[in-house]
Amino acid sequence: MESEVGIGKRHPSVPDAELLRRIAHDMRSLYADVIRQPLPSNIEDALSRIDREQRGATCQRQQVGAESLG
Repeated sequence: MESEVGIGKRHPSVPDAELLRRIAHDMRSLYADVIRQPLPSNIEDALSRIDREQRGATCQRQQVGAESLG
């Protein structure tokens, strides 16, 4: 026989807003330490490369746009 505890059951007197507030609080508490950790260097390096490439692509699009106007 399957247990019904925790399967789609919630206390009818807990409004959705309160339930969402509790979930958000629990998630913040759970992940607070993880969020404060520095990024691993390989991820930080990859993000830096992506930023540089995006800046380069943006500059190229701006140059092409300026050349087509001039």
